[in-house]
Amino acid sequence: MRATSFIAGAAAILLSASVVSQASAATIIEEWGSVKVPAAPELKPATLDAKTTALLLLDFNGAQDPKKGPCNTDSKPRCIASLPKVKAMLDAARKAGVYIVYSTSGTAGRDDIATAIAPEASDPIVTSGPDKFVKTDLQKLLDDKGIKTVIVTGTASEGAVLNTASHAAFQGMNVVVPIDGMSSTDLYAEQYVAWHFTHAPGVSPKTTLTEFSKIKF
Repeated sequence: MRATSFIAGAAAILLSASVVSQASAATIIEEWGSVKVPAAPELKPATLDAKTTALLLLDFNGAQDPKKGPCNTDSKPRCIASLPKVKAMLDAARKAGVYIVYSTSGTAGRDDIATAIAPEASDPIVTSGPDKFVKTDLQKLLDDKGIKTVIVTGTASEGAVLNTASHAAFQGMNVVVPIDGMSSTDLYAEQYVAWHFTHAPGVSPKTTLTEFSKIKF
């Protein structure tokens, strides 16, 4: 009886190990080509309180000189193409009294930001890497104005937009991401970021994925 029980137990262990082995045999790299693209996320409307909302325009530097930043016709033409809609949003935000904050990357300065959406003299500018909260006073700027919601635009979608918006969400802020205001060098990056904002733990519950035409003040 004991021998039979031992054999049955050993068989169960071997079967379990086999199932686990089969389940873990293929990595995402091996399965890459068979991954099914998920359905496009729904874009939702966003009606915002202008007094507690900030518009972040991230790393739109380089339009005049490609050496001065990522938003240029050489490496990110999609950023250049987004400028008319970004400008329309910027004009509407200014009219409504929304707080405006810019960022730059690298060694770029105020004059390197795309002239179509150039900052006014009173607009603050922070300079940092992909997360604009890191080693800048962005958090203080927003706190001092009583900001509860940020509209995050810019390039790259998988860089400044993803990291800065996620940081804001983790700090408890409401985040609005217009898909026609973020850009990258290729569509896959933009697609992934759109998916991330609607699925990632800690980020998706605080984020509204939208488009400029759906934002009202």
